[in-house]
Amino acid sequence: MWCNVAFAVSLESILEKANLYTVVINNSIEKPFIEDKYGGSGTGFLVDKKKGLIVTNSHVSGHSPAFNEINFKNQEPISAKQVYIDAELDLAILKIDPALIPAGAIEGKMECSFNYKQGANTVAFGHPHGRNFTITRGIISGIDYAKLAGFEAIQTDTPINPGNSGGPFIDITTGLIIGISSFGLKNTEGLNFALPSHHVCKVLSLFQEGKDPSPLNFNVLFASDDRLREHLLISEVLDNSSRLKISDNIVEANGVKVTNPTALSTATRGNNKVELVVLRNGKKININTQLKTKGSLTNRRGLVLSNALISNKLSPSYSGISEQIFNSQKHLVVQSVEAGVASGKLTSRDIIMYVDGKKIKDLDDLYAYLKNKEQAEFFLRRASPKQTPVSNALVKQQLPTIVGYLFAFVILSTFVLVNDGSAHPCS
Repeated sequence: MWCNVAFAVSLESILEKANLYTVVINNSIEKPFIEDKYGGSGTGFLVDKKKGLIVTNSHVSGHSPAFNEINFKNQEPISAKQVYIDAELDLAILKIDPALIPAGAIEGKMECSFNYKQGANTVAFGHPHGRNFTITRGIISGIDYAKLAGFEAIQTDTPINPGNSGGPFIDITTGLIIGISSFGLKNTEGLNFALPSHHVCKVLSLFQEGKDPSPLNFNVLFASDDRLREHLLISEVLDNSSRLKISDNIVEANGVKVTNPTALSTATRGNNKVELVVLRNGKKININTQLKTKGSLTNRRGLVLSNALISNKLSPSYSGISEQIFNSQKHLVVQSVEAGVASGKLTSRDIIMYVDGKKIKDLDDLYAYLKNKEQAEFFLRRASPKQTPVSNALVKQQLPTIVGYLFAFVILSTFVLVNDGSAHPCS
């Protein structure tokens, strides 16, 4: 009896705090990259009141330039800027004006150690199906690398419905946020997943310190041994200068034991110099290397062409495997098409093989080639929604409208092609 009363009071206190740090997120996207639609909604939570930082899922904030608004409970909407979007995790950081944060708002406290206990009682707090600031309850079912998601995830039977995404996933025993509610599998019961706070803490800490928190680019593809729960067996090396080899198994990074790509990424963020321990032919060897970061997706680039957005990504997945299989030559890809000249001719996921018989794989080169042309002939490889190439297509595309660049989530300059073929900047 007394235990039940204490538990109820504790949960009530946890939820009282959650109401003060959780926010609603709504956004709209004018020109979505391959991962996004034209807008959506979800949940986020305040992690730095002084700087105005909010964390959420990147599929909530958008991987594309988006107009985001957040609102605390019973408060007016506040404009939020995408300041970091992770290239490997379903994670984004939004920034709002600290002066507009309600005085009563508090920061959500995360569990930053890898301290997740199977069977622990949990709640997901958020806005499922528009039922704002409500909870669902369950337990931690397990934690493992979720190949479907492309990152390590906490599995839970706590219902995570549309609208919960990006919200706090809380351990009832400690009251700490142990993850970000991310997704649930359709047509299943009790198969839901959250991004562990341990990984979020590393990214947030580096960002707050003014350092690049993005993952390093190892330029390899990994295979998995599900029985041994090992996911760092190298199946392909994408950089000829790499000291890593096919069949190497990475077991340690910077003194930390690692078993999956997310753990490897977290252990190496914030430092370009990496010390690896690798199993090669049954023996452990040490490899010291220096790698570049992948950078934030807020720095990605695209070309706007007759209301079609073009970039270099084919798959919405965080994994590089789909890209290597279906677009190994790194051709440019149509990301989305709005109503206009290109509509009905170009479609999302069209792979641009040739333009007027020329192979053009670079956005700068494509822009330079097209900016003064009124028509171009595109030879496309057209993929099904499941990314299986099904046909080739020849399209003669009129180019009377917009040709411009999308840099760093801001359209710095656009050009309208007028009848005489000249181009001029416009806002």
